[in-house]
Amino acid sequence: MLSLLLVSVACNGQLQQLSLNSTNPDITWWVQPKTEGSPSGFEISTSGYRMKDAVKGIVPGVVFTAYVEADEVPDPNYSDNIHDVDAAFFNRPFWYRTSFKLPASVKRGQQIWLQFDNTNRYADFYMNGVKLSGTRESTKDVSGHMLRTKYEVSHLVSHDQENVVAVLITDADQKKTRDAKDQFGVVASPTYLSAASWDWMPYVPGRLAGITGNVSLNFTGDVTMEDPWVRSELESNDIAYLFVSTELKNASNQAKEVLLSGRIQPGNIQFSKQVHLEANTSKKIYMDRKEMEALIVKQPKLWWPNGYGEPHLYTCTLRSEIDGEVSDQKEITFGIRQYEYQYSRNNAGWPVLQFFINGQRVFLKGGNWGMSEYLLRCSREEYETKIKLHKDMNYNMIRLWTGCVTDDAFYDYCDRYGIMVWDDFWLYVAYNDVANDEDFKANALDKVKRLRNHPSIALWCGANETHPKPELDGYLRSIVALEDHNDRMYKSSSNQDGLSGSGWWGNQPPKHHFENSGSNLAWNNPPYPYGSDRGYGLRTEIGTATFPNYESVKEFMPAESLWPLPTDEQLEKDDDNVWNKHYFGKEASNASPINYKRAVNTQFGESDNLIAFCEKAQYLNIEVMKGIYEAWNDKMWEDASGLLLWMSQSAYPSFVWQTYDYYHDATGAYWGAKYACEPLHIQWNAANNSVKAINTTSEDLKDAVATTKVFTLDGKELAKYGRSEKVNVLASNKNEVYRLNFDSCKVDYNAELTPLHFIKLELKDSSGNMLSENFYWRNGEKDLDYRALNNLPAADLTFTLLDKAGDGKQILLKNQGKSVAFGNRLRLVRHDTQERVLPVLFSDNYFTLMPGEEKIVQISDLETGQFDLLWKQYGYKEEHVLVVKKKK
Repeated sequence: MLSLLLVSVACNGQLQQLSLNSTNPDITWWVQPKTEGSPSGFEISTSGYRMKDAVKGIVPGVVFTAYVEADEVPDPNYSDNIHDVDAAFFNRPFWYRTSFKLPASVKRGQQIWLQFDNTNRYADFYMNGVKLSGTRESTKDVSGHMLRTKYEVSHLVSHDQENVVAVLITDADQKKTRDAKDQFGVVASPTYLSAASWDWMPYVPGRLAGITGNVSLNFTGDVTMEDPWVRSELESNDIAYLFVSTELKNASNQAKEVLLSGRIQPGNIQFSKQVHLEANTSKKIYMDRKEMEALIVKQPKLWWPNGYGEPHLYTCTLRSEIDGEVSDQKEITFGIRQYEYQYSRNNAGWPVLQFFINGQRVFLKGGNWGMSEYLLRCSREEYETKIKLHKDMNYNMIRLWTGCVTDDAFYDYCDRYGIMVWDDFWLYVAYNDVANDEDFKANALDKVKRLRNHPSIALWCGANETHPKPELDGYLRSIVALEDHNDRMYKSSSNQDGLSGSGWWGNQPPKHHFENSGSNLAWNNPPYPYGSDRGYGLRTEIGTATFPNYESVKEFMPAESLWPLPTDEQLEKDDDNVWNKHYFGKEASNASPINYKRAVNTQFGESDNLIAFCEKAQYLNIEVMKGIYEAWNDKMWEDASGLLLWMSQSAYPSFVWQTYDYYHDATGAYWGAKYACEPLHIQWNAANNSVKAINTTSEDLKDAVATTKVFTLDGKELAKYGRSEKVNVLASNKNEVYRLNFDSCKVDYNAELTPLHFIKLELKDSSGNMLSENFYWRNGEKDLDYRALNNLPAADLTFTLLDKAGDGKQILLKNQGKSVAFGNRLRLVRHDTQERVLPVLFSDNYFTLMPGEEKIVQISDLETGQFDLLWKQYGYKEEHVLVVKKKK
C-alpha cells in the first residue's frame, strides 16, 4: 500500500502522480560508482540485475550524502573530517537504480510519464532495458541542474511485473580536484558553483553530483498541459486582470476536442474554452479578460512583501477534459501583484535602483543565501523553518546567490511568508563564460518557465558582480521578456548599474557605517579607490564574521581544540588549523577573523574560556549587525534603497556570514537584524546623535511619540539627557525626531554620567501602545570600551509563566533588584534530555532590564512536550528557572 502522502489523486479518483523519491516507503534507490568494465545501463535497468557494493541512495540528494548516511565516511560537519575524504572516489560517474510496481489503480491505456525535476549534472536515463535519453551511453543528453526531464514510458512500463529505472550521473568535468585553481564556473555552470569550495563551505567530494530534484511517475490522458501560467496586471489596486495560458499537447494519433477549464479560489472564478487539437501536435492556449469577463477581478487580495501587507495567494485548478473525462489536471498557486522599478540619483550622482510593488515603494531588507545546506540535505519542512526565521527577522527579501537553490519548496514558502526573491542565474564574477552555451540556455529557459508563477520572485539577475557575455546576456533578457512578460526586471549584474557595490567586509562599529558606506569592488568599471564613496544605494552584499553560541560550537569543533583560540599568526597563515576549516582563519579572510577576535577582547574584555568568549561575541554581533541595517535606514531615499546581508543563511557549521547558525540557533546577529529591520522602528545614530523613526510599512504613522531615556551604569535615569517628542512618518519613509544633547551639554563623565551608560528608545502610538523599543550601550569617554559591563552585580530577576492560548507561552520577567540586569539570554532545553529546543521563536532575547522594569517574552512555535527555560545574565552562571509545558 503506497503512502497517501506520496501520491496525488485527481478529482475523478484516478491516480495522478506517484512519487519515486526516497521518502516513499516502497521505493529504495541504490548508488554505486561506474567502473571500467561495469555493466551498461541497458543491463542495470533490467529486473534481474542486482547492484554489488552499493549504498542506499537519497533522492532528492547527492552521491556523497548517500555515503555519509551509510556511515561510509565520517560526519562531514565535525572537525576537519570532510577534508580527509578521498575526493577521487566521488569525482567520477555514479549509477542510481530503483525498482517499483505500478499500483493496481493505474489503468491500461493511460499516458505514463517519468519525470526528473533536477539532476546535477549530466544524466543518462534508462528504464526496463531501454535508454530514454539517447542512443549511446556516452551521450551527454541532459544537463539538468534546473532542467525538468520527462519521458512518456507507457509502452515500456509493465503493469504486472517489477519496473526498473537506472540513471547515470556524470559531473561536468570529473578531473577537477579539491586543489584545482582553474575555473570551475566555466567547466560546470549551470551547477552549484560553491560545491568546489568558497569562503563559507568546504569542497564537497563529487561536487554535489546526484539526482537533486523530485522523481515521479505522472499519469494522464492523451492531452496534457505544459507550463501553465497565471499572470496578473493591476489596473489599480482595486481591479486586477488575469491572463491564463498553457501549452496543450496531444500525444495520441487522433485529433481531440478538448475542454480547457479552470477554477480560481478564493472568489470561485470559473472559465473554460473549447480547443480542437490535431493528432501529435501542441498548441499554446491563451485566455484573458477580452475573451472571459471572469478574469477581471474586483477588489483583489494582493500579495505584499513582509511588513507591507499580507502575502495573499490564489489557487487555480486547471483541467483538460476529453468527452467528460479528466485528461490532465494542474494546480497553480499565484499571487496578484505588480512590480515596478525606478532609478534615482544620490548626492554623489550615482544611480540608485528602487523597487515598487502594487504602487508602493519598498525599502529592501534581507540577506543572501549561498546554499540551503552544503550537502543538499534541506527538506521541505526545513525550508519552512528557514523562511519563517527570515520573516521573524523582519526581512522582506532573499537573494539566491548564483542560483544556489533549485528546490520548489523554497519558493513556495517565500510566497507564503511574503519574502521577495532576488534570483541569480549561475554565473560568478570573472567566470562569466560557460562550458556549453546551449546547456546554459536550456536550463535558464526551463527555470523561468518553471518558477514564473511565484509572486515572490522580484528580479532575475544574470551574473554575480559582473555581466554575462553578450550572447548569454541577450538570451536571458529575451526569455524574461518572452516567457515572463517582463513582469520582473532582468538585471545583468548583482552590484552594478544602479547598485552600490559590495562590502564592507569584516566587523565595523556602528559609527563607521553611519559615516561611510564603503562601497567598493576592484573590478568596478571604472575602478575607484578603496574608501571612496558611491553612496549607500542598494547594496547586495555586506557582511562580517559571526560567532555562534557555545552550544553550537561544541557540536562541530573537537573538544581538544575548543580553547585557546588560535593566535593571530595562526589565523593568518595556518591552513590546517581546525578553526580555519570552519572559516575562522585565512579561508575566511574577507570576514577579518583577526579583527573580530580583537574587537571582542578589547571592547568586552579578555576571556579565559570559550564559553565567555562566545557570550561576549554575541553582543559584538548585535551591535555590528544592528549598526549595518540602521545606517541604511538612516539614509533611506536620500541615498539608500535597501541592503542584503552576506549572508543571512548558514549552510555549514562555521564562524562567518550568518544570522542564525547551522543548527537554527539565533545568534546576536539575528537579534541585531531583527531589531533594526522591524517595520516600525526607532533608532539612534552613533555618529551624530540623531534619533529617527523608521516606517517600512504601507501605512502612514501619525501622532506617535518618540522617547529617549539615558541611564547610568548602575541604572539611574538622568532626565537631563533624555527627550520626548511627537512624530509623524509617511508610509515607507523616515523622519528625524530630534538629536540627543551629549555634545551640547558638555558631559562631565564620572561626576554625573558614568562613561559607560545606556540609551533606551521607545516609540509609542497615540494611544500609548509600544511600537518599538531599542537599547544601546555607549562609552562617551572611550569609544567602544564596554569592559565595565563585566563588573555589574548579579540582578534579582523573577519569572512568571502566564496562561496563553495558542501555539506558545508567555513569560513575565521582572528585575526586582537595584542593579541593571544586562544581557539576559533565554533558551529552552528538553526537560528529560536537556537537549536544545531548536528552532524556537522568542519575541525578544539578549535584553536588558533596568531596576523595577518588567518584560513579557512570547515563546512561539513550541512542540508538544515539557521544557526547561534557562536564563543567563551577562557574565553570570546559567541556572534553571522554570518548567514550560506544551500540551497537545
